[in-house]
Amino acid sequence: MQGKVVYKEGFSVIGIAKNGEYQKENLLKQILKEKEMISSSKEPHMVTGICMAPKKENYFYIAGTEVADTAFIPNGMSVHTFPSFTYLQFKHRGPITSLGSTYNSIWNEWLPNSPYSMIEGPALEIVNTAIHSNLYSDTYEMDIYIPIKLGQ
Repeated sequence: MQGKVVYKEGFSVIGIAKNGEYQKENLLKQILKEKEMISSSKEPHMVTGICMAPKKENYFYIAGTEVADTAFIPNGMSVHTFPSFTYLQFKHRGPITSLGSTYNSIWNEWLPNSPYSMIEGPALEIVNTAIHSNLYSDTYEMDIYIPIKLGQ
């Protein structure tokens, strides 16, 4: 597994948000069905999942799409805006049910052996649904972005 340092400008997402560790799969399934309702999507085939700290039992998760305009928010959805961050980008390959293994490798193997440390901020999970729409496929892929700083 190789991490790549990337800088991402601030952005806004319209989507579905809920508290709770076990919401991710449900929210991703729901946004796959409802993302066409978001008329201002920058790239309608891209879905962005956002994990907000604390990354424990009751964290906040958002499943949506990045937007160019926040004027129209579909019923049942909300808008969330995030500042610019520097991230470590990783590729997850395999069904979403194996995502925990990828995160464990990042947190327990890659980060401790790197010159970077994770900082508080949104962790991103970005999927190209034009290619990867089946969350349970062995060929499913998503890019994971971990907010970082140089040093400990």
